[in-house]
Amino acid sequence: MLAEVVEKLKKTGLQAAPPALCYAGPGYVACDFFTGTRKQKALMSCLVCLVSSCKTHLQPHYSVPALKKHKLVKASTQLQENICSHHEELLKIYCRNDQNCICHLCMMDEHKGHDTVSAAAERTEKQSQLRMSQQKLQQRIQEREKVLKELQRAVESL
Repeated sequence: MLAEVVEKLKKTGLQAAPPALCYAGPGYVACDFFTGTRKQKALMSCLVCLVSSCKTHLQPHYSVPALKKHKLVKASTQLQENICSHHEELLKIYCRNDQNCICHLCMMDEHKGHDTVSAAAERTEKQSQLRMSQQKLQQRIQEREKVLKELQRAVESL
């Protein structure tokens, strides 16, 4: 059903962009639904459909029930980085043994018995660890600055 919806959208949504709209230049992601050389800038990319869409072509993701459940992210040219090269599935799981993201099929095969968590949970944990490390480093910097000031005062008093 999803393939039908995407195919129908591609067939009916292909059109030239009005001149007043912003076009994707170098460094921007182009909307996948436009044909020709002048494509409109994409706003979001769908991790399920693996397409990038402008405001107009993004609307089905907000109105079609099947598409509402899709994961949308800021427009990216690197959509394939989120897809398993073996199974063409979304990389939603993090394998702590191998320290990389995997799909649910990899988890059942090559990573069976490994310590796995959702990629989102691992990201949250890593961010927390980074914040703690940053706080410790900031504290060490402040301590060193305090010692430096004391040394400067001692030198000035000589």
